[in-house]
Amino acid sequence: MVKSKSLPKVAVSACLLGQNVRYNGGHCNFALFDQLNNYIEKVSFCPEVGIGLGTPRPTIRLVNSPVGIRLIEPKSGEDYTQKMAEWGELQSDTLINQKISGIVFKKGSPSCGLERVKVYSEKVHPQKDGTGLFSMIFTTLYPHIPAIEEGRLNEPVQAENFFARVAMMDLWWEYEESGWTRFSLQKFHGEHKLLLQSRSPNAPRILGKMLAVNHENKSIDELALEYITAAQEYMGHNVEKRYVAAALRRAVGRLPKDLPKSQRANLHIWIDYYLKGLVPRIASMALIQQAYEMTGSESLPWKRLFEPFNMISGVMAKV
Repeated sequence: MVKSKSLPKVAVSACLLGQNVRYNGGHCNFALFDQLNNYIEKVSFCPEVGIGLGTPRPTIRLVNSPVGIRLIEPKSGEDYTQKMAEWGELQSDTLINQKISGIVFKKGSPSCGLERVKVYSEKVHPQKDGTGLFSMIFTTLYPHIPAIEEGRLNEPVQAENFFARVAMMDLWWEYEESGWTRFSLQKFHGEHKLLLQSRSPNAPRILGKMLAVNHENKSIDELALEYITAAQEYMGHNVEKRYVAAALRRAVGRLPKDLPKSQRANLHIWIDYYLKGLVPRIASMALIQQAYEMTGSESLPWKRLFEPFNMISGVMAKV
């Protein structure tokens, strides 16, 4: 019996999944995750409950002190910085051991926010220039894991880009399970060239060069980690239509040569429509997909380019 492939694991702040773990005893359920049950496996976490704080509980905040940013409960003055740092390292390792392919943080949280978290000071009004303590620890230890705040997932392009990165990371874990070799690393790179090009035109060449260099003092596992970290950084670039269009044209170019010229030209016309904003990206992609199916040809690089839309097609339909 063939083992069915497991879903990509995505860690999510527990309050976003409807769990009553917030300081006020409530939650802030994020409806998008209810639509993704068939596409991802959710792994919940809550840093504040993790360090032993109750629910409900007094609020905690980031405070700018003479010794740096601290995590303080203003009501009692208790400092939770060290406790959060210790728990954060252990929890980060636990999530990685579960092979998560992405992580979604609660925006604005002094433990989870990725950006624009309030930092308090005695002399001035709070400044929105901080990062939650746990999110800072996790992203520092594991920069290759895609990370985003839930608010960004309301933006279709941001959501699509995040889940494209999740799909790439999920396959990376699958390859790692079999053990990395130079051949498998080159194969992984080859499968993702079009997806990488759609985010950053020079990424395939630069990453390919990274793999081609003789790494006598570096193990294959170290090279694989260096590769995925750099690849995910490129994948984090904002999606630009011209780059996506170039990748789509490359996909058309990989279709069998016996495809009628008129049909090939029609595919390029639909890519032009996308560039002009006349049709959504998914329209031209669907036609190219149909052309691949009609010609009976297989192209993994093309499939990787299309995967994010398969993962959340309902959410992405308006992109």
